[in-house]
Parts: sequence; structure tokens; C-alpha cells
Amino acid sequence: MSEPVSEERQKAFLEKARKGMLTWLSKREGGAATLAEMHEHSAERYLIAHQGFSKMMEGLVGDALVDFDRPTMTATLTEAGRSYIA
Repeated sequence: MSEPVSEERQKAFLEKARKGMLTWLSKREGGAATLAEMHEHSAERYLIAHQGFSKMMEGLVGDALVDFDRPTMTATLTEAGRSYIA
């Protein structure tokens, strides 16, 4: 049985994933991707999917690091997001 991961390590991993997702987004044309594309990248690269992905996206939108357009289901990196990963 493996040891539980400390809360500090979990927070560090989630911060790495947030920055990684924003960096990935910054390299896409227009700094934008659909929610499905972001979900797929998150699941493949960081093994964060479903509820974890939803929570991460809520944080990115809540912190104004991405704008989310619900009709097109597209997230776009903001200037604040670019500064965050710089």
C-alpha cells in the first residue's frame, strides 16, 4: 500500500499542472482551445480529468487567467494568464 501524498505535494503538482496547461494554451494559435481539447491534454499529460479538470478550469477562469466562451466552449488565454506563466 502506498503512502498518501502530502497536501503540500498535491498543491505543488496542481500548480505545475495549471502552469503547464496555460503554457500549452499559449503555444496554440490565438492562445485558444476548446474545452474538449483542454480536457484531453489535461488527462493525457497530467492525469487530471473529470472533476479535477473541472475544478482546475474553474480556478483558471476565476483567477482571470483564461476567458471562457460558453457558446463555443472555448477558453482563451488572457494577458493575466500570459503574465502568470512568464
